[in-house]
Amino acid sequence: MTALVAPAQLDVTGRRSFVTRMIFGPREAVLIGLIVVLMIIMWFIEPRFLALANLRAILIGSAMEMVLVVGVVFLMVGKMFDLSLDGVINMVGVVAGLLMVGGVPWPIACAAALAAGAGIGLINGICTTTLNMNPLMTTLATWWIARGIAFGLTQGISPYGFPQQFVDIGYSRLAGIPIVYYYALAALVIGALVLAFTKYGYDTFAVGGNRLASRLRGIPTRRVTMTAFLVLALLAGFTGLVYAARLNAATPQAAVNVNLRVIAAAVIGGCALAGGRGTVIGGVLGVLFVSLLLSSTLVLGIDGVWQYTILGGVILVAVGADALAAKVRGQEDLE
Repeated sequence: MTALVAPAQLDVTGRRSFVTRMIFGPREAVLIGLIVVLMIIMWFIEPRFLALANLRAILIGSAMEMVLVVGVVFLMVGKMFDLSLDGVINMVGVVAGLLMVGGVPWPIACAAALAAGAGIGLINGICTTTLNMNPLMTTLATWWIARGIAFGLTQGISPYGFPQQFVDIGYSRLAGIPIVYYYALAALVIGALVLAFTKYGYDTFAVGGNRLASRLRGIPTRRVTMTAFLVLALLAGFTGLVYAARLNAATPQAAVNVNLRVIAAAVIGGCALAGGRGTVIGGVLGVLFVSLLLSSTLVLGIDGVWQYTILGGVILVAVGADALAAKVRGQEDLE
């Protein structure tokens, strides 16, 4: 009986302390400090780094990744992850673009493309829950499938020249503010509230903490995981539509390594690879830190090919810090 109760207590604790950790939490606080320090250092090296135009460009470039990281946080808190995001983003953009160029009204084209992206999410969910397939290999396979569909449909010729109403999805402004900012803000607020204050958020923490105990306590573990995969696929599909709208073209290479960046951001933001821990605000701060770090390398004249070497080192430090913290906690529990 003790084995069944302990995980639930840990999950409830993690959930109840969400608001406190969101504002004063160690990982979030460290990230805010690192972001401030990085910006100050870059200001001394190159004052134009903090120019409004440059900061605006960084935020616009990372806004949709902030949307994606919200879904990634839910998935990782539930002890899953998804490598198929790039494929879904590109596939949905290509499907929508081809349908619009073919004369299909843009709302119908977008709905059909999103349905195709949701199909990938359902495949991921069914394979990992019903068939108990490894999420790494499953989502790697669906990434290849979606990527192949995107390249196969275009045959090297990307559709372009979309209706202005569709282009406005990525380029319009509300009160003079780029609409992609609103997408990021909406994802942040809704995601944080759902994870902190709803039964689904509680169930997600519980499933990530101990799937077997959660199932024995009556939590629909399969539904929780499948919902997370489906929502993330829809967010990736929506991102694909926004990318296509901003480019006014649907290329099968609109997203490159976005999946790795958002997973890295979630880990840097405090999501545990073992599940059961993570916050939406931490993931968003992780995206902002990664974007500022990669942008600073360009300002410093570091060749772009070294960007991911630097990012890999940061991820290694973040994962190592989590492992060390877990070891220290384990030693304290023994004492």
